[in-house]
Amino acid sequence: MTLVGKIFTVLIFVMSIVFMAFSVMVFATHKNWRLAADNADTAKGALGFKQQYEQTLQLKRDADTQIQALKTTLEQERAARKAALAALTARLTRAESELSAKEGLLNEANSQLASAAEAAKAAQTRLAALETEITGLRADKRATEQDLDTKFAKVVELTDSLNQAMALSEELKERNQQATLQIARMKMVMDSRGLTVTTPTDHIAPKVDAVVLEVSDKDLIEISIGSDDGIKLDHKLDIYRDNTYLGRIVVIRVAGDRAVGRIVKELQRGQIKRGDRVSTKFS
Repeated sequence: MTLVGKIFTVLIFVMSIVFMAFSVMVFATHKNWRLAADNADTAKGALGFKQQYEQTLQLKRDADTQIQALKTTLEQERAARKAALAALTARLTRAESELSAKEGLLNEANSQLASAAEAAKAAQTRLAALETEITGLRADKRATEQDLDTKFAKVVELTDSLNQAMALSEELKERNQQATLQIARMKMVMDSRGLTVTTPTDHIAPKVDAVVLEVSDKDLIEISIGSDDGIKLDHKLDIYRDNTYLGRIVVIRVAGDRAVGRIVKELQRGQIKRGDRVSTKFS
């Protein structure tokens, strides 16, 4: 093959590539105008012009419907306002009539007031004369009242003193009776316990009510009361559950709100557990 043939061959090859590129570009820029005009399936692309036009028509119909509804509402509101205006006008007319009637009553009342003012002026003149007469009577009355007040105050003072003395006497009598009863009761209790006024009482525990907090294996029991409740060393406390007597403890250690006691084995009648009641007297 000659040089010219080779050149033509290369030129043909180059032109083939150029034409192929043109073909690809034309294919890429090709548009399906039928699908663009009529396409109801969005999966294939945008809606067609026909569908878009139908949507636009539907939107226009909806807008016309809304406009018509708004016009109807507007007419109804205008009619309602006209009716309200007519009602207000009628009320205004009635109010004007009532105002005219009230003005007539006011004029009549003013006339009556003028007549009453004249009568009041005459009454004031009469009143001034009466006040002068009353002033003299008041002076006499005041002197008499002062004398009576002085005497009455003295009577009240004496009466109050007498009442207070009688009330104090009754109160002292009642207290004496109560004290006598209390002394008699206390003597009966002391006699029943074999106590006298000289008997020491430090070893007697105050009347309390508590619970067992802990029970150790060394016959020691912790209870929920202490020195704040009057518990002291060597106080004797009874323990029970419901109505069952369980035994007695002797306090060997005391804190503010806790105390520890040792079980008196000779008096134990049952197993003592947490939650059992503790008292100074079994009942």
